[in-house]
Amino acid sequence: MTEFEIFQLSNQIFINNAIYTVAVILMTALAFYLIRRSRELNFPVYGKVVLTLFCSFPIFFGLQVASYLITQQKNTSFQLSELKEAGVQISTLAEAYIVNWGQTVVDGPAAFGPDVPSMIMYATIATMFIIGIWGKMPEHN
Repeated sequence: MTEFEIFQLSNQIFINNAIYTVAVILMTALAFYLIRRSRELNFPVYGKVVLTLFCSFPIFFGLQVASYLITQQKNTSFQLSELKEAGVQISTLAEAYIVNWGQTVVDGPAAFGPDVPSMIMYATIATMFIIGIWGKMPEHN
């Protein structure tokens, strides 16, 4: 594969990832809306259980999308470093990409998993979901 083909494939995957990210954002917004409605309607316990199950989907899907993104970025770096290791002249941009992501032939292909900032973000959103669904409503005077 040439450098151009590696970057072309990477860009197509980034477009797919952006579309999935929009889906995660919409699912998260829907979950927050449903949480608000569940509080307004004073959902029974079984309704809260079903809503909790539904709210786990955007968290799981978001972590999966974040994993695809970071894995793609690292594997693009790995593929470019493979090209360089094979003796092919690569561009300055490709060199910068390898330096930025740091995944080289020595490291091998990246393992599938989200990065730490994504895990923190989705843990925060999950906490907001759980507190929103199961937390005590404030008393109004």
